[in-house]
Amino acid sequence: MRETCNTSGVSRRTVLLAAAGAAPLLALTGGQAQAKIAQTAVHYQTSPKDDHQCDGCNFFMAPNGCKLVDGEIAPTGWCALWVKKAAS
Repeated sequence: MRETCNTSGVSRRTVLLAAAGAAPLLALTGGQAQAKIAQTAVHYQTSPKDDHQCDGCNFFMAPNGCKLVDGEIAPTGWCALWVKKAAS
């Protein structure tokens, strides 16, 4: 039997999908209290993928960190959040 909130007409599925959609947005916003994402959640690997590697990513923090991903990050690594570093 499907449950919905009778007072607002919002289903549990709608709430869960909205929360899942908001998670990446919250992760990309600034702030000191920002929690980092687990390496497994972003498919982090210590080797590059298709000529993309962490030291060429906008989120990489030398020598071995990331603004978004938790833990030690290899400069030659890669994850699903990879974004090309802006040219300076």
